[in-house]
Amino acid sequence: MIKIIQLITGEMLIAELKQPHQYDYIKNPLYIHQQAVEGQGPKVSLFPYNILGDGDIKLHSNSIVWSVDPDQKLLNQYQEAFSSIITPPKGKIQA
Repeated sequence: MIKIIQLITGEMLIAELKQPHQYDYIKNPLYIHQQAVEGQGPKVSLFPYNILGDGDIKLHSNSIVWSVDPDQKLLNQYQEAFSSIITPPKGKIQA
């Protein structure tokens, strides 16, 4: 399941969260960077979180403060980051 998680360090991630027992595993984590844009509201950017390692990240359950389901727009942005399908922008096709 794809979740937004807040770590005790203050970092906010979006990742595939797997919960076995006392440890949680996250797959394909992306760091969520929020920036206030005057007159437009918050701007959200996603950045790779684990650029030096390979595979799932093992977290102790106490490392997670909270988790929540992402809204559809953020979920789509996350899925696009790991999709091999490129969707063209919407618009008219001109000859």
